[in-house]
Amino acid sequence: MQRIFITGASGFLGRYLIERAPDSIHILAQFQRHPIPVASPNVTAFQVDITAADWKEVIDFQPEVIIHAAAMTSLDECERQPQQAREINVASTIRLVQAAQRINARFIFISTDQIFDGKKSLYVETDPPTPLSVYGQTKVDAEKFLLTHLKNGVSARCALIYGRALHGRPTFTEAMYNKLCNDDPVKLFVDEYRTPILVQNLADALWELAGNDFRGIIHLGGAQRLTRYELGEIMCRMFNFPTRLLVPTRLAEVNLPAPRPLDCSLNISLAKSVLRTRLVDCEEGLRIAFGDAGNRG
Repeated sequence: MQRIFITGASGFLGRYLIERAPDSIHILAQFQRHPIPVASPNVTAFQVDITAADWKEVIDFQPEVIIHAAAMTSLDECERQPQQAREINVASTIRLVQAAQRINARFIFISTDQIFDGKKSLYVETDPPTPLSVYGQTKVDAEKFLLTHLKNGVSARCALIYGRALHGRPTFTEAMYNKLCNDDPVKLFVDEYRTPILVQNLADALWELAGNDFRGIIHLGGAQRLTRYELGEIMCRMFNFPTRLLVPTRLAEVNLPAPRPLDCSLNISLAKSVLRTRLVDCEEGLRIAFGDAGNRG
C-alpha cells in the first residue's frame, strides 16, 4: 500500500484530498487545530504545529509522496503578520523539503496564482513570478527552495478554489449562494480576473500528480477566465436568483491590507497535456458543487 503524507489535512482542500483518495493509499494526515473525522482505516491523523515540527513522525512513516497543503493563506493576515507568514509558508516548507530529501519522497507543493502581478493574462509556467503581496512572495520563496533542492518536486500553482466545504467553514461560493438564497445583496469584484477551480477537480488532479512522474511547475485552474461578478451571474442563471442582488464592486473601492493582482488567470495548457483529469468550467463546477440544491424555478 502506497504511503502519502498530507499537511493541512483539516483544511478546505485537505479534507477533499482525504475524501477522494484512492483506496490503495495509506495516508498520514497532519492537522493543527481542527481534528479530522477519520472514517477509513487507511487514514491516520496526527496533530502537530508545522512551525515546530521536526517531522520525526513523517520520517518514521516513510511516505513515497508528500502533499504540502498547509499554509497561512489569508492575503491580508500575511500582510499584517509578515514574519509569521514567512515562518509558516517558507521556513516550515524548507524543513519539510529537507525531510523529504532524507527519505527520498516525491513532494507536491501547493502554490498560488497570487505570485503574479496581474499585468498580463493567462500566465504560463515560464512567466517569471512578480508577487505584489507578502503571501505571494512567501509562496515564490518556498517554491524556489523546493525546485532547487529536490529533483522529484512539483509546484502546483492553484487558482481560486471554489466549492462546498467539508471542514465546516463556509467558502466564498457557499457564502455567495447562501446570501442569494436569502435575497441578500452580494458585493462581487468586476475587475479581478481568475481561473477558478472546483475543489473536487483540484483534489483529483493532485492525486494524479502524486501517482505520475511529472516534475517542475504546473498551473491548475479551471477552464474559464472570469471575474467573481461573472461567477455570480452564472450562479444566478443556474439557480434562478435575481441578478439585481449582485453588486458590482472594484478592487480600488475596498480598503484591503494586501494588494491583489487585477488578472492572475492561469493558462492550463500544460495541465491538459499532462493530466487525464478534465479541468471543468465554472458552470459545470457549480452544478457539481450545488446541484443537489435543485433549481429554484
